[in-house]
Amino acid sequence: MDLLALLDRVKQAIYDNPDTPHQPTNDPGGLIGDIEKLFGQGRQNNDDRDVLPSSQDPFGDPADQASGNIRPASEDPLGDPGR
Repeated sequence: MDLLALLDRVKQAIYDNPDTPHQPTNDPGGLIGDIEKLFGQGRQNNDDRDVLPSSQDPFGDPADQASGNIRPASEDPLGDPGR
């Protein structure tokens, strides 16, 4: 479900509540407007992210930086703590 569909479901849940004065043409206190702003801000934050591929990570891949003297668990003198 995308963000706008979720917003519509939230607003419809409010409108369908028989105890609320909030309706599409009546928003006392600005509750619906505030909810729309929150969803708009969330959508804006998600759309504005520039996610780059890991190949462009300036710190490199941490898996490539592992020490060369890592031994297999079978050679651990203290045994396997999982046993």
